[in-house]
Amino acid sequence: MTQIATLENVINVVHQQSANHYDEIVPLHEMEFDSLTHMWVSGKQVEVAPTAQRLLSNRLRVPYSYLSRCNSELQSLNLNYWIEQERQRRDTFFCRFDSNRLRAVFTERYRPLDNMEILSQLIQHGFDPTTPVQYAIDDAMFLVKIPEYARAFGVNPGYGQLDEIVPGVSFANSEVGLLAFSIEAFFYRLVCTNGLIAKTSSTVSRFKHISNRGLENFPETIAGVIEDSIRNQEQFKLSRQSAVSDPIRSIDTFSQRFGLSQAETEVVRQSYYLEPGATMFHIINSFTAAGKTDNLTAAEVYKFEKAGGNVLALVQP
Repeated sequence: MTQIATLENVINVVHQQSANHYDEIVPLHEMEFDSLTHMWVSGKQVEVAPTAQRLLSNRLRVPYSYLSRCNSELQSLNLNYWIEQERQRRDTFFCRFDSNRLRAVFTERYRPLDNMEILSQLIQHGFDPTTPVQYAIDDAMFLVKIPEYARAFGVNPGYGQLDEIVPGVSFANSEVGLLAFSIEAFFYRLVCTNGLIAKTSSTVSRFKHISNRGLENFPETIAGVIEDSIRNQEQFKLSRQSAVSDPIRSIDTFSQRFGLSQAETEVVRQSYYLEPGATMFHIINSFTAAGKTDNLTAAEVYKFEKAGGNVLALVQP
């Protein structure tokens, strides 16, 4: 769920959250499973976090959907057999821990990019620590969005009140392999406090965790994203003029196209009725409003806001 705080407060939150994080390169012969949720690593029993459970299932080629339905004995038999097979291909895993909890497992090709490193880059590149930002952080993902209120623009002069959208920059990262490090355009609608993460067209802004390109290209990427956001402003205005004959059917079509589940699509449908209308703007607003639903994970907030941005990208003159 998205919260609002100063950038300095977000840094403090992330610092506390990561206080017990550490990484180790672990020989595979020192890994043994009691179950999907508990295992032995270098002679110590550790809890396996849900993020690591899925990564291990994928890495060992045992479907998580199958393993999660097995009892602990059958889980251990499967996992110990397949990690034995994995030892024939590699010697070690790069493991990420939170105290006595295994939170992620990768090959040694993985290059970690921690959330604190990104926040440090923001300060180094001139972002004011007292700046109000929006953020969502949990065990799987980090999302911080920095509005730039001085660049606000209007989208609906006839709305009856000031309807402005504030552009900015969004930074998303996952220390446990959920997604690549991303720097993208962010838009914040003041009337309803909806957020949108826009598709970037002119700049490479997604960086897999296999190099340091994300940090090396930090200022250039931000500049490119801001340039893109200027073009997005015209798309917002055009979306007000783009008629939609069947809004609910359009929501269903876009939800399927952009990978939303049936349950997530239903959330978007219900959000549409908060501000119904027959234009692309109202469709976009339905997806971004869904991102404010209570008890969402950071990944779910990002998914709804990103879907809204994908719909915006389809608006043409």
